[in-house]
Amino acid sequence: MKTLFFIIFILINTQFLNAQLQGQAKIDSLLKELPKMKEDTNGVNLLSLLSFSYSLLNPNEGIQYGEQGLKLTKKIKWVLGKSKIYNSLGSNYSAKLMHKKALEYFQKALEISEKLENKHEIARNIGNIGASYHQNFEFTKALKYYAKSLKINEELKNKNGISVALSNMGSIYAQQSNYSKALEYFIRALKIDEDLNNLSRVAMNLAGIAFIYQSQSNFPKALEYYQKCLKINEELGDLRGAAYAQSNIGNLYGIDKNYTKALEYYHKAAKVLEQIGDEYGSVAILGNIGNIYMAQSQYSEAMEYFQKSLKICRKFDKKDGIALNLGNLGSLYLKQAEDSTIENSENKMELILNKEVNLNNAIEYSINAINAYKEIGELHSNSKSLAILSNAYKLKGDYKNALKYYKESKKLNDSIFSSENQTKIAKLEAKRENELKEKEILILKKEKENEKIQKYAMFGGIAGLGIIIGLILIQRRKSEKLLLNVLPAKIAKRLKAKEHPIADHFDNASIIFIDLVGFTKMSSSANPKEIVALLNDIFTIFDKLAYKHGLEKIKTIGDAYMAVAGIPEIQADHSKRTALMALDIKQEMKDFKTSDGTEIKFRIGIDCGAVVAGVIGEKKFIYDLWSDAVNTASRMESTGEKGQIQITENFKEELEKYDGDWNFTFRGEFEIKGKGLMKTYYLGN
Repeated sequence: MKTLFFIIFILINTQFLNAQLQGQAKIDSLLKELPKMKEDTNGVNLLSLLSFSYSLLNPNEGIQYGEQGLKLTKKIKWVLGKSKIYNSLGSNYSAKLMHKKALEYFQKALEISEKLENKHEIARNIGNIGASYHQNFEFTKALKYYAKSLKINEELKNKNGISVALSNMGSIYAQQSNYSKALEYFIRALKIDEDLNNLSRVAMNLAGIAFIYQSQSNFPKALEYYQKCLKINEELGDLRGAAYAQSNIGNLYGIDKNYTKALEYYHKAAKVLEQIGDEYGSVAILGNIGNIYMAQSQYSEAMEYFQKSLKICRKFDKKDGIALNLGNLGSLYLKQAEDSTIENSENKMELILNKEVNLNNAIEYSINAINAYKEIGELHSNSKSLAILSNAYKLKGDYKNALKYYKESKKLNDSIFSSENQTKIAKLEAKRENELKEKEILILKKEKENEKIQKYAMFGGIAGLGIIIGLILIQRRKSEKLLLNVLPAKIAKRLKAKEHPIADHFDNASIIFIDLVGFTKMSSSANPKEIVALLNDIFTIFDKLAYKHGLEKIKTIGDAYMAVAGIPEIQADHSKRTALMALDIKQEMKDFKTSDGTEIKFRIGIDCGAVVAGVIGEKKFIYDLWSDAVNTASRMESTGEKGQIQITENFKEELEKYDGDWNFTFRGEFEIKGKGLMKTYYLGN
């Protein structure tokens, strides 16, 4: 069962965010002050606060107070107040999904703040313009404005503004299925908000991280983060946030086929949203309930809820909801076509049982959904609609179109979840990695044995105690040695101190990927033991060179090897270290051959930049990296030529800071997936 909705939290109007989140209680307190209002700057601030506070509950009321505030600013000629009122009006029009009108007011506010040279207001208004584009699914423009807002807030050292910009950028990357980058931004935002003790935004970022885990099918971890989010929202009295969290928890139970539990959470959420009059927010829950009924083959009920949700989405022009409901209706018609046992009841909506008509409807709705997904740039659900379309054509006997859309679905899905692609060589290498992980389990067993030994020591004599303590120390050294084989020393130390989860941001590091060309094909017909032994020999060479130049090995993926310089210990010369390792590998592998004379070639890709690093997992720990630089380094490897070290222009400029016999060859300007046109270079002769 597929997930229906992810609630995207767009954090506009940072100065008054808390006022919005407190809802009706905040409005009531402001209304008590209204009769005492004077026609001065305090009066403008009061009307601005009222307008902002209404933006999530009743935008029409918010607009009325905003217009009242606008008249007052003109009367007292307070220019900065006009900027604040324009922001409040923009917020209300955003809530009404009148994006052009919202954009108009935010741009007016920006013009005023720029004339006043008020950088705090400039950053806020730029962020709000980004939010308008975000809500209208113009992601490229939204990211551009969010990045500008982030830069100014960083210059101002405004942590609130920084965290809002990071969260918003994380939301966009999540919608674009760029999960590694989304996680990077959510973690950075979460760390800031925890330091500030800003619980409302902590909850939002927890929801964002939960969605990433959910998208990667790590449901226990997703449930853990959604429940944390729910708890915080309930403690804050944020009814809307709590309802969204309950809905997302319902999604997880639905995926786990615990339909009773899923409906329980959906109905709780629906009740809350009904209490606060949030028709717009209810579209997600209506769609989710429809999905539960579809999973249980209760087609008329599913149709009813999908259509209800679609109607509201069209009313508010909620493009992601429209796309998702169209896709769900396509899936529903396909299921009806596949199910020949449907029986009508007089108490249920009449269903069209004709198989051919159902298939035609499935195709029509799926095509409309695919077009809608393309418009908003949502990849994950689009791949599912392509798969539904393929199956519908297959049932119609149109195998040409069935194959066409199957290939499109698979290609799109692979681009999102490429790490899930399993090959024979990956399975063989996984065996080697599992041996290391089994050592971690051995560590835990040894520690338990140590605890037993310590208990026995209490009953022994002094001599016996000394012997036992000696054994404990020996076992502890062995355990620490095994742990250091799996994790960097600094990280192992933090884990031993019971710090978990571990997530760090590094401003600059260099990442290297090495891949053995044609190795997968060669391994398909070779003896598995010989293949693993050969990989072990090659990766041992890489390990020694990494140690020589001070790089940290991160992991092996099949016949690929990944390492990093500048993490977890900061190294100013990370680019130099990485370049020297790459050149040494090129020399070592120059004439490398297998025992039967087969020549082994390689490709190397390198980039540098900001990186998020951390430990994932509960029992079997893995130290991993996420960032745009990591993705780009991987692209440098996959698009390079055998025997060559392909680097980015960014890495070249970083490396040129250090003296050395560097030899760069301009390869050209290429279209790099996810990056656009990039200039790349070969390093070495």
